[in-house]
Amino acid sequence: MKVKVSYQTLQLPPPLAFAYTLEMEFHEEEIKIQYDLEFLNRDEITLEEIEEEGFSENDDYSWTGTLGKAWVEDLYDDLLEVDLEDESEDFNIYLHMEISHDGQEDSGIAVMAEDWDYRLQEVIQAIYEKAGIEDKLKLKFIHQANGERSFYELEGSFEHKTCQINQKDISWDELHQLMSDVYTIDFEGESVEKPSGDGLWIDQDAMSGYQLFDEQAGPKAAKIKSRILDILER
Repeated sequence: MKVKVSYQTLQLPPPLAFAYTLEMEFHEEEIKIQYDLEFLNRDEITLEEIEEEGFSENDDYSWTGTLGKAWVEDLYDDLLEVDLEDESEDFNIYLHMEISHDGQEDSGIAVMAEDWDYRLQEVIQAIYEKAGIEDKLKLKFIHQANGERSFYELEGSFEHKTCQINQKDISWDELHQLMSDVYTIDFEGESVEKPSGDGLWIDQDAMSGYQLFDEQAGPKAAKIKSRILDILER
């Protein structure tokens, strides 16, 4: 099976606006990939404005390589059954697919564009990890309660679709749930190197310092923290 994804943001201004193509050729043990990223409409703003947003003069990127069997298993069947339509009412993104399989071809805009946007961003994250542009996902947690302290270290690989907490495997679905709960907060509080006081402390990249989850998570903090701890303590 061969799949070509054409993606473009529709509402983002420069220098954030971008488009990419992702060409995937599926084999039993791997996916051969050509990925091309282009930032759009940057001629409308100055280089100074681009650099103020943390970008450079040219951030376009291309990559050719492979991802392994874990990604074949994750994507193959769902792409065979993906729902496509001729037009979309999504005003935020354009996500078009061309699929060729067993002599049959289909093309159109993904109906579940938001879901596929998320899944394809994980593929791109895997590409960046394999290319050495991005590190693996790393977080540290400290839970203090009743005079006891527990430490947890998470490491996740998008390239291999694996994740461990204190070197024990958790599933990719559990990682999704955990990240959804962790990023209930924006991590805009004060970071400390050595937490003191009860609560759940999180270092969101294992290097920036810990922030107290309980202070930022709002009225549902206790419930969300319980879900986080349930995964951490398994």
